Amino acid sequence: MVSNFPVQLAVVALLVAIVEGLLRAPIGFAVAVLAVVLNAVVVAPTFTADPYPVAPHAARLTIGHLNAQTRGVDADALGRYLTAGAFDVFVVLDPLQSDVARIAHAAPGYRVRTTGSRPGPASDFVRTVVLSRIPVADVAHPPDLGLGPSAVSFTIPNGDGPIQALIIGTDSPTSPTRARARDRTLDAAARWSTHQTPRRIVMGDFNATPWSPAFHHLLTAGRLDNSLRGFGLQVSWPTATFLVRIPIDHAVLGSGLAAVDRGTGPDFGSQHRALRVIVATRA
Repeated sequence: MVSNFPVQLAVVALLVAIVEGLLRAPIGFAVAVLAVVLNAVVVAPTFTADPYPVAPHAARLTIGHLNAQTRGVDADALGRYLTAGAFDVFVVLDPLQSDVARIAHAAPGYRVRTTGSRPGPASDFVRTVVLSRIPVADVAHPPDLGLGPSAVSFTIPNGDGPIQALIIGTDSPTSPTRARARDRTLDAAARWSTHQTPRRIVMGDFNATPWSPAFHHLLTAGRLDNSLRGFGLQVSWPTATFLVRIPIDHAVLGSGLAAVDRGTGPDFGSQHRALRVIVATRA
């Protein structure tokens, strides 16, 4: 499912180009046209490339996440979304502590596990809520502290063999220090990836666009592929405005998996939209 096409920047640049042309400002017109062209160059591959092929009769797995940003979320609406979408596994990152119990009870039929900020027994302060309607093993904060306090990893059974999953939240790069922290988390995710089987997925709020150096490093160092391929550039943040919305919530896959379908969902009160991806064994 392709949603939230990132035409907003191209539209703005095109409007500027029209205005500059009407005002007969050649330099401004040229800059605006260049912005339209560059935006098209960046966006086009996500629409024109074919998704990676899926093995015939491969078992499907539906997995998703939402970065709640410690904001109140509509737990009842979230529960209905999980049920309607038949999610096998869904992870809520950084929930408001008072919402944890409400989220846990919002989706009947889903088992709920929580993790704290560090490896070991879950602390009273919950950083992730893992909801699953299928058996999921080894739910824990990974031992690598470089992954940040909101990381959770687990193993998902699947008809074609288990899938290793890592869900992360990173610091928003609003300062050089926070940008370095974001990059450390993505670098740690790449390290995690190289120690797993080809049937692996890294998902979450990367706070990086698909064309950023940090995102490119994760793909290359982690030997991962972008699930956006063939599904368009699905923007996820911020929900408060349309014109500057960008894709920073991602799912990247090992060579053993391919995306069958992909899309964003409601925000449920967060500034992020939920992300959903259906994966299966790659042909």
